[in-house]
This record gives sequence, structure tokens and C-alpha cells, in this order.
Amino acid sequence: MSTVHELLSKADNISLLDSQLILGSVLGCSRTWIIAHHNDVVCEKIQKNFLSKLKRRMGGEPIAYILGYREFWSQNFLVDRNTLIPRPETECMVEIALEQLPNTPTTVLDLGTGCGAIGITLATERGNWHIIANDISGSALKVAQRNAFNTKNIAFFRGNWCEAIRPGSINLIVCNPPYIERNDNHLNHLEYEPLSALVSPDRGLYDLRQVIKESRSLLVKDGLLILEHGYLQRDKVYQLLHNHGYINIEMFDDLSGKPRIALARFR
Repeated sequence: MSTVHELLSKADNISLLDSQLILGSVLGCSRTWIIAHHNDVVCEKIQKNFLSKLKRRMGGEPIAYILGYREFWSQNFLVDRNTLIPRPETECMVEIALEQLPNTPTTVLDLGTGCGAIGITLATERGNWHIIANDISGSALKVAQRNAFNTKNIAFFRGNWCEAIRPGSINLIVCNPPYIERNDNHLNHLEYEPLSALVSPDRGLYDLRQVIKESRSLLVKDGLLILEHGYLQRDKVYQLLHNHGYINIEMFDDLSGKPRIALARFR
């Protein structure tokens, strides 16, 4: 048997934080506990489980899939290989959405919800909003529904973008669609995540174009559309919005200063 300190020392080429989080998940305790008990002895079963997960991390698997969750907006969301891992930059979309409308009865559509991070966060922050969230992946929806187990003002259904939504019924649409080109080098670092939620044809613009086009019929007059896009797509997304009749178009940077979010109103 080994001590906590001895186990953590086996973590080559990964951060101490990751190894502590992995051991904490195996032991069912916090990282603070791990730090305070570095001389405690760990049984063989725990050691074997830890080393198995450590091997996955050393092989490049994202820590979120190993732990089974990722923090987003100060809440832990379950994730698995059927869902994208929520990114900090997507929190900018939530922040912008919350700034647009008051906490009064409002219908919001979260297109391509994945693990549900955006829709559930909006539902939690705005108790008077009614959130509708869809995804084409039934497996992703199962994860989202588990994440929303105690969130009453959100409903899920399986569908592709704007299909099966009553026209003229939505005040706000939020969407983080696939927007990466098929041969983009960034995909080399995203091999564990579902490609269908990452990659889009036509230089990464196909799904953005579909959402922009289809959203028009769903929004009420002066309804809002908020999109996440690639950092090199700002000008193209702006032009697409303009060409499809959107007005008051605003473009926002993410937390690292890269172009990331588009906000527009449909007249």
C-alpha cells in the first residue's frame, strides 16, 4: 500500500492539481482533504482505481471526462463523451443573455443544449423565464436532463435546430453551434469530444447560417438571438446576421479578448 503523497508522485507529465482532483474523486473527498492528509495510507483497491484514471489523464483524456463533471457558472455539470465540455468563454454568452431581459415571464430557446449548461444556468438565474432546450443527440439530452433534475422552469426535447418550435413564440434564442472547420488544427486537442458538436461544413459556417436563417420565424418582434462563433468568424457572422434582416448587431470578445459572441435583434 502507498501513502497519498506516494500516489501523487506517480503522476508524471500532468499537473498536481489534476492528480489531486483524480485522487479526490476516487476517495470521495475534497482536494483540501487530500492536501491535509498526504501521509495517510491508501488501500490497494483505491490505489488501483486511481492509477487507472491517472493513466487515462496521462494519455490525454480531458480531466472533465475522467471526473465526470465540469464547473460552469459555479455549478458542477455532469459530462461524458456524448457532450462537449463547457468552456469558460461560453459563460460570456450567459452573462450577455442575463443582461438583455428582466426576470419577468420570458420564453428562451437553448439550441443544441449539450449537457444543458447554458439553458440550466439561465433557468437557475431567472426563475420567471421558461427555458426550452433541444439537441439532436438523445445521449446528450439524457445528460442534460440529469443535470436539470431539480430545475423546474426548463423543458427538453430532441430536435435539429429550430424544427418543431411554434413560430413567433420565442423572446430569446441562445446557441453555441458547431463552428470549427474539418481540417482545423484545434481538433487535434479535441479528439475525445463529439465531432458532431464541434465541426461544421462550409468553413465552419454551415450551422451558424442555418441557425441565423431558421431563428427568424421563431422570434417575436424585437426578439433576440445570441450566438457563439469562432474567433476568426466575427465578420462573416456579422454579415450573415445583416443579410438575414437582423438589426442592432453587437459583437463581443470572450474572457481572453478573442471575438466570440454575437447579439442581434430581429425586427
